[in-house]
Amino acid sequence: LAEGRAALAQDASPVASPDSCPATTPEDNALIVQRYWDEVWNAQNDAALAEVFAADEIHHWGVGDTTVGPEEFLARVATFRAAFPDFQIHVEKTVKEDDHVVSYYRATGTHQGEWLGIQPTGNEIEYNGVNIFRVACGRIAESWGVANHLGLIQQLGGMTTVATPTA
Repeated sequence: LAEGRAALAQDASPVASPDSCPATTPEDNALIVQRYWDEVWNAQNDAALAEVFAADEIHHWGVGDTTVGPEEFLARVATFRAAFPDFQIHVEKTVKEDDHVVSYYRATGTHQGEWLGIQPTGNEIEYNGVNIFRVACGRIAESWGVANHLGLIQQLGGMTTVATPTA
């Protein structure tokens, strides 16, 4: 590492030899990411996570703590699934370049369990988000996500107004 520079996840990823790491195309990488959305999120197939995630996958949620590895990821997802058992991701746009895939999505579900201290409302929710994935050796190695969580909280009645800054 360069002196004075913080370590990045990309720096920590081992360089695999061609024999130990399957080569993937941007199209292959997009299919891996689509499988993540379809099987892990929409079908709630936790076993599929082992097939699409690297063992040390780093997941930057955008809200809350970063998780490392499938176990921490699934623990985080479990609380969300308990609150929104019918949660679905609808990928509306995919952009792929080299080892990165970007998904723009619309999320839907029904608030049926406690989430962030907000008791179940029965409200149907819908919000948008973007995830950037880095794929290495045929697995998702890292992900950065950002979503309209403020809009989600407002749909649950958790925050009804937002202050507008004045000049």
